[in-house]
Amino acid sequence: MIKGIVNKLDRLERDCSKTMFFEKPTIVADKGIATEKNIAMLKERAYPYMVVKRCSHEKDYVEHFKNLSGFESIKKDEQTIYFKKIEEESLVKLLVASKERKAKEDAMDALKEKRFLEDANALKLSIAKKNIILLSKVATRIGRIMARYPTVAKYYELKIVADFDNKKAADLIILKKDKKREERNTLTGCYVIETTHSDMSAKDILKSYHSLSRVEAAFGSLKTDLGLRPVYHHKEERCRAHLFISVLAYHLLNTIELALKDKGDTRKWSTIRDELSTHMRTTVIMVDSEGKIHHIRLSSTPETNHQQIYDMLGIKDNLGKIHLKL
Repeated sequence: MIKGIVNKLDRLERDCSKTMFFEKPTIVADKGIATEKNIAMLKERAYPYMVVKRCSHEKDYVEHFKNLSGFESIKKDEQTIYFKKIEEESLVKLLVASKERKAKEDAMDALKEKRFLEDANALKLSIAKKNIILLSKVATRIGRIMARYPTVAKYYELKIVADFDNKKAADLIILKKDKKREERNTLTGCYVIETTHSDMSAKDILKSYHSLSRVEAAFGSLKTDLGLRPVYHHKEERCRAHLFISVLAYHLLNTIELALKDKGDTRKWSTIRDELSTHMRTTVIMVDSEGKIHHIRLSSTPETNHQQIYDMLGIKDNLGKIHLKL
């Protein structure tokens, strides 16, 4: 990971040296990249940054997240986002919480917890029926359960009760760590953004970080809608052509989405594509009495939903009927 980050920073510096920019660009990253070592490297190389801190840092601000009354709020994508700016020396921490995100994470946690407890109770029942009693085997099963549900397992302790000779398992006790679980309940839907831009307002920091979601959406579109992968080519020039066409297609896709957004339509390209998929251009082939073959190509009449999209994009059907005689 460190080597990859170093290579990317080196390449970024080479690319920036060819431009007229004299200030280093801001590195925006999610918590998958924002390890302590990577952040230390950004500081060492004097890069301004904006990153989401890892889960352990959220616990430092649990008292703030317990009461959102002192937070500012904005509406984004039909959800309310609460945020609060805290300045710490030369850095800024932006505490962010979303009730909608909390509901989603709570539902995911509840499902994982349900499955964890089902597996733990199944093991407890197996011990009671003496289907599995050797301490080593019970310990192995416990290890597998804990590894299968790491986000939930840390809030529980599975304790083996050994028999009188301390060789076999007599029971399994499932203990819940209430304090840690309560802390987790408070922190679901919450995250902490750390940035060197102490001069920015809380709202601007949040807006800048959310720009990362557009980059992630771009990669998502490239990988799914636009067929960036899999790449079946083997020669370098063909791979480069494949990537070029995919990126060019993304620019067209983005242009369509922005044009629709200006008209108040915030639907994604995949939704627009599905809507337009029923508007067809067809070819009718027939043979006349003289034996000549006629190819007549024409568009079907657009339905109301098709026409609304075309009107917003300023598209007129210039593809008239084409009649070929063979």
